[in-house]
This record gives sequence, C-alpha cells and structure tokens, in this order.
Amino acid sequence: LPKGQLKNLKASYTLNQPQLTAPLEKGQVVGTIDFKLNDKTIEQRPLIVMEPVKEGGFFSRMIDFVLMKLHGWFGSWFS
Repeated sequence: LPKGQLKNLKASYTLNQPQLTAPLEKGQVVGTIDFKLNDKTIEQRPLIVMEPVKEGGFFSRMIDFVLMKLHGWFGSWFS
C-alpha cells in the first residue's frame, strides 16, 4: 500500500448466497472480500467462517423467520 493511501483503501464483501443460514462450519467459505484502492481491486480474499454457528432452537428459528420476513417487506425503507 503506497504511503499516505490508507484513507483511499476500501473493503467490501460479496456473499456466495443471498443470505447466510445456520449451521455454518468453521473454515467454510461463504463469499469473498475485495480490497480496493481508488476504486481499483488490489486484492481479493475468501470470506471464511471463523467460528461454527449452530442452528438455533425452534423458537429462535421462528423469531428469525419473522424478522427476515419483516426485513424483506420493509427493509428497503431503511436502507
């Protein structure tokens, strides 16, 4: 990275699927991270799950389902 260019460094990610759904395994690749300097990609790395994510219980999954539906219906109002 050239000296004085840190402020121009941007990172963004792209998921392999529209949303992540548990369970997720440690080490699983779920997307990519792009590092850009002045809007030019200088590095691309895999986006990797660092800790396992277990599937939630019944009530936890129901709450997640409702929240995701609400986000689907109203999320565009807040983004």
